[in-house]
Amino acid sequence: MQISFRSNNETLSATLHDSSSAGVVLCPPHPLYGGNRNDTRIVRVAKLLASHNISALCIGYGSYGEGVTEVQNVLDAIVFMRSRRVNSLGVLGYSFGAVVASNAATQANIDGFAAMSILRKVNGLKARLDFSCPKLFVHGIRDGVAPYAEFERLYEEAGGTKKKLVLDTDHFYMEEYPATLDSAAQAIREFFEDLLYRKI
Repeated sequence: MQISFRSNNETLSATLHDSSSAGVVLCPPHPLYGGNRNDTRIVRVAKLLASHNISALCIGYGSYGEGVTEVQNVLDAIVFMRSRRVNSLGVLGYSFGAVVASNAATQANIDGFAAMSILRKVNGLKARLDFSCPKLFVHGIRDGVAPYAEFERLYEEAGGTKKKLVLDTDHFYMEEYPATLDSAAQAIREFFEDLLYRKI
């Protein structure tokens, strides 16, 4: 279902998969490199979540703001989901979206956070992982954009309960497609399904 919500005095487009009392906001990769709500990776995750009765909101960002305004877009998407009586809520980000989502998570009351191929920093925006809610990280061991060694340091610094899935792939999950992406999506679905339905 195509929907819209307001953020930073703009009307943003989003796609809502399913409608239930548990939900996840999904944040796409860098908009200047083609990242949008129809990104193959986040749509695959969204459809799998929806098939297990978890609302999945794939958002589009507004005017590019080097990550700063995108954080506000995510916060407003969270407010939108709460307005739909989503009582148990998580946030997922991929690449640039993971950095943005991590910053939003420090300012919002969410129940879980998942990151695919998180970077330490994009433009001037650094990943923030000091919040306490449970976290899942999915990363490719051959990632050339967000190198695995740097990811390991980020993972060690992350606060709260955390776990990781390391896959034999690069930053884009397109090698051995769709098996690699399916493995990532299944792990994310299991993480949120267990977490969000325990909260309801």
